[in-house]
Amino acid sequence: MPSDREYELVFIVAPTATDEDVEALQTQVAELAKEFGGTVENTDLWGRRKLAYEIGPFREGIYVVQLLDGPGEMIGELGRRLRVRDQVLRHLIVRVDEDLRKVRRAAEKKKATVQRRRAARGKPPLPEEDNVPAAEGSRASVVVGTDDAAPPAAVADAGVVEAMKDTSEVQK
Repeated sequence: MPSDREYELVFIVAPTATDEDVEALQTQVAELAKEFGGTVENTDLWGRRKLAYEIGPFREGIYVVQLLDGPGEMIGELGRRLRVRDQVLRHLIVRVDEDLRKVRRAAEKKKATVQRRRAARGKPPLPEEDNVPAAEGSRASVVVGTDDAAPPAAVADAGVVEAMKDTSEVQK
């Protein structure tokens, strides 16, 4: 069983805290992770948002989300330290490595299926995603295309609308 796992930490800081206080909390989390041999993979500051319910006198808080790698002992100590901080209104730590692994596995399986089907049709394999810009190769760009020709159904609907306009003018 591997000792390093991926965790997502979400904590809400009191709205009275300054930007420096929030940054200090983020660096304390990073230092604690480093002490236990872990790392902070990503930090996302969601900013000031309204709370779902009042926590003490506060109706809003500053949300911070961090993705952490490290052992379970690190998470226990991190939870303990966040619990005693007055500026932290709430915190939640969730293990996400299993979910991320499932998503990656499903994406790899889908990519393999697409490549297999392309090969069966005699088409060349798709290039690696590292070399392809985000807009290319994604199905969304094909569906959303702005300057592409209209699909046949839309053309047929336009013809029906034009025909209805012609008949309404004749009836007058």
